[in-house]
Amino acid sequence: MRASQAVREHGLTIGIFLITAVLAGIGVGTTGSAVWAVIGVLCLAGIVLELLLVRAQAGFGPLLAADSDHVWVRAGGFLSPRSVRLDWPEIDTVTLHLWRGRRNTAARYLSFDLTDEGTAELTADPRLAARARRLTPAFGSPVAIAEPRPHALDEVLRELRDLAPDSVRFTEKT
Repeated sequence: MRASQAVREHGLTIGIFLITAVLAGIGVGTTGSAVWAVIGVLCLAGIVLELLLVRAQAGFGPLLAADSDHVWVRAGGFLSPRSVRLDWPEIDTVTLHLWRGRRNTAARYLSFDLTDEGTAELTADPRLAARARRLTPAFGSPVAIAEPRPHALDEVLRELRDLAPDSVRFTEKT
């Protein structure tokens, strides 16, 4: 995501938190109430978290990159992101999932099923191993990415299919 998109996406929320924090400061000054101080502190914490989200979305590079030899996936790390480099022979299957939640919510994500060698390499880094242990029960894979734009993953799947060797399977699950 580009920086301008991330700022536009989070700008309204940051503005609301900022206005509320200023009003809370005025409330503390006029009434001396601790309630206003708590509201102000919570709003400042919200601003910090929103700015960290902007930083994560705009400053850490792409979620996924690939060429004919490797696939790079950003593997989380809200404060300090890490990247996983996978050789194509370490990938068994790339699956495009459609997850359906309550109240007609839906999300799409790509998962990468790895060979035993790929999983061993991923779990060699303790921080990546912890993330893989958290992702596997939820997504069925130690490496998964999501994209907020619904049709972007279709294009990514087509492009990955063109780059991947014949040994990698591509599937879709609904």
